Amino acid sequence: MTRQPDLRAIEQFLFLEARLMDEKRWDEWQELFVEDGEYWVPASRGQPDPLNHVSIMYEKSLLRAIRVKRYSHPNAQSLQPMPYSVHTVSNVMLDSYDEDAGVAEVNSRFIMLEYRRDKIYTYGGAYSHKLVRDAGSFKIKMKKVDLVNCDSVLDSIQIYF
Repeated sequence: MTRQPDLRAIEQFLFLEARLMDEKRWDEWQELFVEDGEYWVPASRGQPDPLNHVSIMYEKSLLRAIRVKRYSHPNAQSLQPMPYSVHTVSNVMLDSYDEDAGVAEVNSRFIMLEYRRDKIYTYGGAYSHKLVRDAGSFKIKMKKVDLVNCDSVLDSIQIYF
């Protein structure tokens, strides 16, 4: 019998990730990823991979670290004034679990509000996470963000989804 991860524990992990982004606790958010963890926002529906196609964002640890450092820098012009966000995560479902590899594939839905320069931007879509067990919790091996409006003209995105 396969011992699947507890769905409530997965939900709590995803809620923590959203909270860390909203509270701008970027270093802690970075620590949620495995060393070679990927963050991907495709630019079109059904995009098969991030390496052979243009993406809105595709980052591994080095690019995420650079972006996080910029988020923390007081002179980052594009972040003046600092944007704020609220992430809501829902409809969390465990799609599959590979017990041998310890990888859970999780799908959820999200809405994110970003407030910047007296404007509110609304983004929504689906998250796909590949999570690996780590010391009683999880780490992110891959986070894919499928924006509902990925193929439309998007303003400059300043905060992670």
